[in-house]
Amino acid sequence: MAKTSYKTERKVTLIAKNATVEAVLKDLSVHEAGVLTPRGAKEGTELELKMEIPAFGEFTELVINTTVTHRHNLDDEIYLKLSLTPSSDFERQAIEDFLKYKQRLIDMGKRPTV
Repeated sequence: MAKTSYKTERKVTLIAKNATVEAVLKDLSVHEAGVLTPRGAKEGTELELKMEIPAFGEFTELVINTTVTHRHNLDDEIYLKLSLTPSSDFERQAIEDFLKYKQRLIDMGKRPTV
């Protein structure tokens, strides 16, 4: 893959022990995700990231275990960087397939028009 992290704009859900919040996935790599959320979490907090991504030719729902590794405030939202811990090869492969899809879209945009 040409890039390691890809920009995106997908609705996701963050699930903590005591709360669930809707968020927006802003960037994704095999190992990390960046999300904008109305509610923050401390570094070290464990969250589940529930998302639906196009993978394997269909929309695939994943629930990935994550740990907050960074946070900072942006206006009225909070940006969280999450370390991903896929619990299965299927989850990891689905993320990789989605990232390959994102790269194909980038490559298609770079092709010269004749």
